[in-house]
Amino acid sequence: MPLALIAFLGLLFALIPAGIVQVQLEREARDTRTRDLEAQAMQLASLVGRQVASTLESARHTLRTMAAHEDVRRLEASAACDLFLQRVVAVAPRYATANVFDREGNALCASNPAVLSTNVADRPYFQRTLRSGRMELGEFATGRASGQASLHMSQPLMGADGEVAGVLVIAISVGWLNDELQALLLPEGGVAVIADRAGNVVARSAARERFVGRPLGAQGMTMLRARAPGVMEATSLDGVVRTVAYLPVEIEPEGLFVAVGLDTASAIAAQEDANVEAAVMVVGSLLLTFVVGLVFFNAAVDRPVQRMLRAANHWARQDWGARVGHIRGGREFQRLAAALDSMADAVLTREAARRRALTRMEAVVGVAPQIVMTADRAGHVDWTNPYWQELTGFDNARSLGLGWMDATHPEDQPGLRAAWDAMVASGLGDGAQGFSHEVRLCRAEDKQWRWHLMKGAAIRHDPSEIAAWAMVGIDFHELRVIQAQAEDTAAQLRATYENAPVGLCLVDRDLRFIAINDMLAAIHGVPVADHIGRTLSEVAPDMPPVIEEAMRRVVATGEPVEELEVTCEVDGQPRFWLASYRPIRGSDGSITCVTGSKVDITARKRVEESERLLSREVDHRAQNALAVVRGLIRLSAADAPDDVPALVEVLEGRIAAMSRAHTLLSREKWVGAELSEIVREEFAPQSGRIHAEGPPVRLTAEAAQPLTLVLHELVTNALKYGALSVPEGQVTLRWTRQQDKLHMQWCEEGGPPMVQAPLRRGFGTRLIDANIRGLLAGDIERDWAETGLRCTLVLGAEALAGSRFVTGLRETSPLAGRRVIVAVENAGEARSLAGLLRASGCAVLGPATSIEEAVELIEAEKRVDAAVLSGTLQGRSAQPLAQLLRRRASALLFLNTLGLDNESDEAPPRMLRPPHTAEGIRRALVEALEASRNDS
Repeated sequence: MPLALIAFLGLLFALIPAGIVQVQLEREARDTRTRDLEAQAMQLASLVGRQVASTLESARHTLRTMAAHEDVRRLEASAACDLFLQRVVAVAPRYATANVFDREGNALCASNPAVLSTNVADRPYFQRTLRSGRMELGEFATGRASGQASLHMSQPLMGADGEVAGVLVIAISVGWLNDELQALLLPEGGVAVIADRAGNVVARSAARERFVGRPLGAQGMTMLRARAPGVMEATSLDGVVRTVAYLPVEIEPEGLFVAVGLDTASAIAAQEDANVEAAVMVVGSLLLTFVVGLVFFNAAVDRPVQRMLRAANHWARQDWGARVGHIRGGREFQRLAAALDSMADAVLTREAARRRALTRMEAVVGVAPQIVMTADRAGHVDWTNPYWQELTGFDNARSLGLGWMDATHPEDQPGLRAAWDAMVASGLGDGAQGFSHEVRLCRAEDKQWRWHLMKGAAIRHDPSEIAAWAMVGIDFHELRVIQAQAEDTAAQLRATYENAPVGLCLVDRDLRFIAINDMLAAIHGVPVADHIGRTLSEVAPDMPPVIEEAMRRVVATGEPVEELEVTCEVDGQPRFWLASYRPIRGSDGSITCVTGSKVDITARKRVEESERLLSREVDHRAQNALAVVRGLIRLSAADAPDDVPALVEVLEGRIAAMSRAHTLLSREKWVGAELSEIVREEFAPQSGRIHAEGPPVRLTAEAAQPLTLVLHELVTNALKYGALSVPEGQVTLRWTRQQDKLHMQWCEEGGPPMVQAPLRRGFGTRLIDANIRGLLAGDIERDWAETGLRCTLVLGAEALAGSRFVTGLRETSPLAGRRVIVAVENAGEARSLAGLLRASGCAVLGPATSIEEAVELIEAEKRVDAAVLSGTLQGRSAQPLAQLLRRRASALLFLNTLGLDNESDEAPPRMLRPPHTAEGIRRALVEALEASRNDS
């Protein structure tokens, strides 16, 4: 059959498939437009969802930040709390109100005063927050006080017991949400909707006055309750059929439903018009081609075509040496033949270059110190380079398919397999994804697991089709180890800086804070965030200017300033710090910033002052003791001027008695002594023959030595002349306390019979009388009965610790038996205070040197009468302990207020001013107890 006829028939039949193709193209174009419309709707819905999620995340962050504020955590109604909430609302227009409620739903603090009279206990979000103890998002609601439509978000506030003690709430303005949604650029006829979990419309990009607050329709509720995002054609509330992309309420942004609808009819109609125009152009082109073909195929073209076909057959067999050569049939065939021959020449040249390049590539890959492998389109490895085989010990056969994964660590294989499958699966879709994964490979040489970064990409012979996959692997084990060590080191340095028990800071050359830890910020009395970018004089103007002068000197000279002692008055009390500043130099040696440290040495200063006071007290008491000894020697010598051995014996006994009293007082820090201890010490040599009994009685330090001498003289006389001078003799000592006096009964039995009272009063008798009636402010009566001496000794109030005479207390407020807890940071100071309180008759709990110890003591007693605290315990603020004691104790005394919250609504703390003496402490405690009784 002639070629022209064949061409004619071919063109004729070509019109039929062309028409079919055109119809199919129109159908595909319509489907493509529908998919594009759905994709556009889903893209816009995702955009709205991200905006809403960002708004909710911002609100969560704001809630967490507000919940950390001290005025909010206190859960008390205060102007400071209201002001803080008002400031938050003022700087964030998206929030209508901010409020703090207790567990019953009553408002404690509010940015809008009208809210203070409302109760939200019936609000679902409030109830969910109490049950879950987590942050909750509420439904569309109209504020009871503000009247504004809003979405409420709540944050639980935990109490000291770990339970929800209150709820912090911010209201996201529905009007603001609608404005944000209206600003979204949507195609004509498009609409975006946000609804709460109950299906109420919260925001709408168009006609919001008609639909905001209304429930979604049946189709909308179906989309709201769906398990996953999707697209469907639905009729909107305004009656328009739209392609709607939706994000159900159970996914991000969780708690809200997001939907975007695009007008289906408008989009499809525009595409159909374009398809009709294209169809007309295609049909016209086909007809024109048909006519032109009939004209040109009338010429004879069979021989030139046959020659070209023969050459093409050679090329198909990779015989690129075949050529068409010179042919007849017109200039076009000649040019075509020349072009084909030129193409064959170019292909032959490129094939030679390709072979050379392939040879070089194989050589490079063969010696490269990294992993290289290829896989077919299905992801099955079909080749590995020698480095892989040498590294893992897996030959090419063992690595084929997915066998190469067996060389990775068992823990890394699941993640590697998932990432690899995801890459391969993406190549089967519209676009391929890259592959990047970190795995551990076992080095065959030493069986060591080493980290490698594996990266894969597609191999394409055609831009639209993936032919294979290529993957390379790089050993980055040392880099990963170094990075991990650097991260650990940075974390350790950061933790050390933040938790150091020393104030630390970093300032630039202009002395503006770059960083500061919580300890130094607390010293300045300003939060850490308020320091950054400001100078010390701006943040804490009360601090001594010598600090900034020292830092300027470091910047100017590059020399450090060490152990600079500074002092400042805080809460009316002097505080002392030891500050040091050092330069930090850059890579060029210039000073870039200054690091500083500040150590609180107030406790040390107080201890030094206490030691100086104690030293002076010891000197005073030593001088008194020497004066007494001198008197004893002089008077004893006058009583026995000729008998030196007797004088030495008497003096040794009396001085030994004073020494025992001195030792006992020293053990008690010179704040007094127990009567039973004095009696036990004096009667120890005759413990089997002297019986003593009586209630607990504490003597003052001034009374201990005189009474010791009195008892010593009584025992000495009994040994020489009385009941103890014979083996069968016995002595009984009983005492009772009657109001502010102590009555002691000395009774001797079984000794030599007494005929009459001694005619001569020796020095011992005069010593007893002088001490009883003088230093002990009492009296003595003697009964020289035939059976033995009977004495009644009365000690006055001045000799008794905790008596009304000493403390000045009225009978209605005695300290005797008062339970007082001592919680002081300095252990020496704590023991001294405890001793002074015991000397006043108090039952002391402690002393405790940590918050945990103090809380255990309080919980064991449930309630105490008073407490003595320092502002910090082991470097931590004693504020929580003070709050607990305000509920458990009648009176509270502070040694200092460092670390306490001075902005509290509580009454100003009652201070215990130094120096701490027995009389001063007793007076302060009595006044505090009386003030507490009057307040109640």
